[in-house]
Amino acid sequence: MDTLIRDFRYAVRGLLKSPGFALAVILTLALGIGANTTMFGVIDTLLLKPPAGVREASQVRRIYFRLGGTVLTLGGPGGNTVPSTAYPAYEALRTVHAFADVAAFTDGQVSAGRGAEAQPLRVRAVSASYFPLLGARPALGRLFDSTEDRLDGTPVVVVSHSYWMRRLGGAPDVLGRTLAIGPFVYAVIGVAPDGFTGAEIDEPDLWLPIRQAAPILAGREALSSWNWMWVQTLARLAPGVTDAAAASEAQLAYDRAQSAAGGGFFAGPGPAPGSGPRRGPPGAPAGGPPRAAPQRPQTTVLLGPIQAARGPGMTEDAKVALWVGAVALAVLLVACANVGNLLLARGLRRRTELAVRAGLGAGRGALVRQLLTESVLLALAGGVAALLVALWGGAAVRAYLLPGGAAGAGLFDPRMLAFTGGLALVTGVLAGIAPAWQASRTDIAAALRSSGRDAGAGRGRLRSVLLATQVALTLVLLVGAGLFVRSLRHAQTLDYGLDLDHLLLAGVQQRGASVSVSRQTSGPSEEGAVDEQSAQYLRMRERIQADPAVAGVDAMAGTPYQSAMVISIRVSGRDTLPRIAGGGPFLMVVTPTYFATVGTRILQGRGFTDTDVKGSTPVAVVGRAFARFAWPDRDPVGQCIFIGIGGTPTCIQVVGVSADVRNLSVTRPTTMTWYLAFEQHLVTMPLDGLVIRSRGPAERVEGQVQHALQLSEPDLPYVRIRTLTEAIAPQWRSWRLGAAMLTAFGLLALVIASLGLYGVTAYGVTQRTQEIGVRIALGAGRRNVVGLAVAQALRATGIGALVGVLLAFALGRAVSSLLFGIKPADPASVVGAVVVLLAVAAAAAWLPARRAAAIDPMEALRYE
Repeated sequence: MDTLIRDFRYAVRGLLKSPGFALAVILTLALGIGANTTMFGVIDTLLLKPPAGVREASQVRRIYFRLGGTVLTLGGPGGNTVPSTAYPAYEALRTVHAFADVAAFTDGQVSAGRGAEAQPLRVRAVSASYFPLLGARPALGRLFDSTEDRLDGTPVVVVSHSYWMRRLGGAPDVLGRTLAIGPFVYAVIGVAPDGFTGAEIDEPDLWLPIRQAAPILAGREALSSWNWMWVQTLARLAPGVTDAAAASEAQLAYDRAQSAAGGGFFAGPGPAPGSGPRRGPPGAPAGGPPRAAPQRPQTTVLLGPIQAARGPGMTEDAKVALWVGAVALAVLLVACANVGNLLLARGLRRRTELAVRAGLGAGRGALVRQLLTESVLLALAGGVAALLVALWGGAAVRAYLLPGGAAGAGLFDPRMLAFTGGLALVTGVLAGIAPAWQASRTDIAAALRSSGRDAGAGRGRLRSVLLATQVALTLVLLVGAGLFVRSLRHAQTLDYGLDLDHLLLAGVQQRGASVSVSRQTSGPSEEGAVDEQSAQYLRMRERIQADPAVAGVDAMAGTPYQSAMVISIRVSGRDTLPRIAGGGPFLMVVTPTYFATVGTRILQGRGFTDTDVKGSTPVAVVGRAFARFAWPDRDPVGQCIFIGIGGTPTCIQVVGVSADVRNLSVTRPTTMTWYLAFEQHLVTMPLDGLVIRSRGPAERVEGQVQHALQLSEPDLPYVRIRTLTEAIAPQWRSWRLGAAMLTAFGLLALVIASLGLYGVTAYGVTQRTQEIGVRIALGAGRRNVVGLAVAQALRATGIGALVGVLLAFALGRAVSSLLFGIKPADPASVVGAVVVLLAVAAAAAWLPARRAAAIDPMEALRYE
């Protein structure tokens, strides 16, 4: 211990004598360690650390459902493995003895207030068993129980701790206050624990009883329908029960309940699994005569950890976070190589000092220990500075990478501090071991004769290897950034068949059970009356048309990137149609000028007109892909689409073919879509939104249009409005994250590598000052001197670039599943990264080389 303390004191004195060197090393390591500290916080929140306030989280499981057959899924991890299920399935799982308890929950947005006072609030509706299962205790008041988690129960609400502090001022008399949510008035009975987010990583504003919230969030029938997949489920394992045994018993309970319900999914109206509402009946494949809905293919019950991102299939956010974490580690390796070069140069300058210490009896181990003490001390100081880097830039990275506005771990979280300290120690050893070993190989006589100028061939090779390592890793990061940038650009420039620049989508948080699933059928409407929800949208449409910012507005059932609607049909000239991979064809019901408003071209025939009303000839417009699928060898205009279950099917005549659109998924091929005129009332599907065409860029008038819509009726719930680009943006998220994070870390690595290149070239010039002076005295020109000064650095850069290209090709295949529209060996990305790197390298090497060309030969010959 005395020896270590002595080495520590000696290291501190030595570093205080070289403050510039110490500051350069600390700042370099602070950037590398800070990037990794930030990414550890993200990965820890997503994948490792259980949600705050959960008791014995290792015993809590999420329940997932792997759907058999071809099923449309717009969300959820693992393709056809989804976390959501029907409420009756949750009730069936409550009978499983292998679970000590089971809870259901769902997230949503509700409208609080009316008219100009309306505001959106994020809610998490949970069963009465949710809080006990997780072991939560209220910070104030109480939590709701089973007597209140009923349709006819007293409306009660628990506010989150952050909402209590932010919106209610932390008032201790909050209990008993009321909140108007949708059509109901709720009494506040408690405040959730501070920082409690339940099983998720983001905190809602309010916690509601799930059965009370069902009419607001999903419709009253969602509590009994097997087709309305809107709840997620948690279970706590009973003592001594394994995951396999629990999953087996849960499967039996699920299958029994589904069979008793007459086939389960697709046995009645409801949403497609994992999608928005699936309106209209059910389950018969597209094509073929209408018939009873088929049995639902086998659904497998799976158990997963409480961390949602880990799931049976890791989420895209988690995959991107892991890759960005690997990128941050690469940045740290670049920083270590840079610091290694600085320590190597410092060791060369201290050759005489080390030779004297060796001559006085210091062994090689003692010299290595002393030099490692210095590097570890610098790394620990860099770790402290890294916490400041994480504080400064980490909040932005966490907000970007963590979904739903989750806060992530605090800077002084014990896990973060332990990770940063451990990483700093490892970094100090990694960066310092090779320079310490080289510096300790001291020939005493040669060192005393050289006066520190002779670097030695071995040390020169080590500097070149370290420099080439920096260049190779930096190039890999730049190529990765290019791949994600080009993937994002490709996704944003796809032909969506819609005018992305000028479209706004508007929707209203509806008033509880005014719209019920049971009214959404696929048969012809027998009434000409317009339901309350549709009437509201029609009034909003009429009033917003006069706004000067609005060029056109239409109402629709089937909002792009929000809801998908399928009904049972058959077509003329075909006995049957094969099942369409990915689902469909998808139906939209629209008002007459829809195609002009959204910018979708009519390729053949006509669109809808004001004369397409109830009592006129039923008409439809079909997308080009659907037309080719249904009538590959004939003209689609004039063909019939038949709808209706029982009785005489209604022939709807195709009067037009529209351009194809991507209105559900970016990565899937063009969606097969067909359209009906709302005013003909051929199907009973309530309108669920407005699409508004703006006169200027949509984002510039978004606030103005929202304000006008909100004031269009005095008793209107909160109107949510967003651009079509914003609606699509969640599907761009993984490419946007990858592009932003890899670009940021790639540029950081480029800065560090360029500083390292500058330092190596400047040090080489210093070591060869006498040689350069002799060459100039003998007539060497400036160009020759500059070439001599940069040759070694650029040679190492070229080797590093070649290795980097090979690494980029190898690693590109590993991230190919995260790319879109480009290959991992994309030439533009590779060439662009190489050009940027070589340009920066040339600039970094040229600056010290220019100084070398200005050396005075007489002063150089006297240089020691």
